[in-house]
Amino acid sequence: MALIPLENAGQTGIVQDIQPWQLPINAWSDGNNVRMEHGSVHKCKGYSSVMATCPIAPYHVVYLKDASGNKYWIACGLAAVHVYDVGATTWSDITRSAGAYAATASEGWTSTVIGGVVILNNFIDAPQFWAITAATGLPSTATVLADLTNWTSTDRCKSMRAFRSFLVSLNIEDKSVGVLKQSRVVKWSTEAAIQTVPSSWNENDATVDAGEYELADTKGAILDGLPLRDTFMIYKDDAVYSMTYVGTPFIFSFRQLSPSVGILSKNCVAEFDGGHFLFGNGDLYLNDGQKITSLLPHKMRDHVFSILDGDFLEKSFVVADYGRTEMLACFVSADSVSNQCDKALIWNWVNNTFSIRNIPELADIGYGSVKNEAAYTTWGPPPGVPTAVTWSTATGAWATSWENVENVLLFASPTDTKLYRDGVGNKEDTANMTAYIERTGLTFTAQNNPDQSTVKRIKAIWPKMTVTNSDTVNFYVGTQMSTEEGVSWKGPFAFNPDTQSKVSCRASGKLYGVKIETTTDTDWRLEGLEFELEDAGRRGSRNY
Repeated sequence: MALIPLENAGQTGIVQDIQPWQLPINAWSDGNNVRMEHGSVHKCKGYSSVMATCPIAPYHVVYLKDASGNKYWIACGLAAVHVYDVGATTWSDITRSAGAYAATASEGWTSTVIGGVVILNNFIDAPQFWAITAATGLPSTATVLADLTNWTSTDRCKSMRAFRSFLVSLNIEDKSVGVLKQSRVVKWSTEAAIQTVPSSWNENDATVDAGEYELADTKGAILDGLPLRDTFMIYKDDAVYSMTYVGTPFIFSFRQLSPSVGILSKNCVAEFDGGHFLFGNGDLYLNDGQKITSLLPHKMRDHVFSILDGDFLEKSFVVADYGRTEMLACFVSADSVSNQCDKALIWNWVNNTFSIRNIPELADIGYGSVKNEAAYTTWGPPPGVPTAVTWSTATGAWATSWENVENVLLFASPTDTKLYRDGVGNKEDTANMTAYIERTGLTFTAQNNPDQSTVKRIKAIWPKMTVTNSDTVNFYVGTQMSTEEGVSWKGPFAFNPDTQSKVSCRASGKLYGVKIETTTDTDWRLEGLEFELEDAGRRGSRNY
């Protein structure tokens, strides 16, 4: 009899593009609604509706914290834009006075902030800006959006982003000449003073530093761009370029970084730790500013792109969860009921692990705070001490009141007309979440190759895990007599770590599997397992 350990259960993550029997013992062959953190497998936290009833179906969300610490969430619909004041807990309609927007679900919105001014763009309407109130130097919910000042009124662009003190527009469409598309053109403004928008976009005016450039090395269209340290990276559907400030007379220089890698759609780039995460055509990539490398070879590439619905690639997007050091690559799967993103591939950039989770039919995810910071942290002298006392003269402990005001992911669901805060509870809003992690093809051999002669019997599994609420977790044990046949599962075997130390089971085979699953309102974390095995003898021979 032997105990075979599976340690550091979250160290390797889920790997679905390699045959299970070729994986290290602590790699997982399948799973859903789980994440990898600190060497453990965690059930994903739940999400719940916040900010009362969203007044519009949200297709894009933007977080803004102004110079005085006021917090706002801007929700962009197809026809209207509303803003939520976190401190006042109220919604305001900031749709432009000129009338409703004509945004489409396929194009959606992009956003950026320059000098405290929010810029919104949807490729159909003129770019919008939320002006700073001159008297206060702050935005105001009493101020509505307006067409971008000094922008050519008949021009449209795929995306608009801030870089240094410039606004950069990408993929230009001139509506004045029968929709002439300049899909490979980059256009930039003059530098803007703080709290203002640029004064000119005229590339023909020698007195200003506005300009434009065509990236004609490849035939693909520009989809988006994002700053990366001291450069601006431009992403086409078939190439990547860097845009570097060089000053007058040229203002910017351009260099092709890759002639083949591209992104799926706009909003498919996110910055982290001095690099860019890319959701590309057929892969996920890391751009460090000098080279672009694949993140998915022999891990999850084949699986993700096999379940991704190719008819809705333009709805894909990525978001960084900096608190968890995770990237979410969100996409529409074949199981989506409303053709919105319903799956997210999770990459932990510290551990370099992958997992996958459900998301609630989303068009976008924002990152910011949903709490009123002003009311959360206070300092004062000890009880009974005059308020005029200073820190240096006071005795005893100071009274404090503090609550975590961490940034969180905010889900924008146009299907539900709701905004959801991620990381709350253990449910998918009001429904219980099904979460599981699975490993098949375990051989328990030194070379990690199938043993074609020896049948072993699993007698018990000894989990190292914690479960909330004294709840139970279901274990399943799988066996195979060859790599060519399907897994035969036994279970469920209910396990409560508060009252049990092992999962008693009996299953025989040459290859083995284990699945851990919950369907209830509970949370769990798995550190590792030990398999109690005994030799059941030899039963024939097959070639593997």
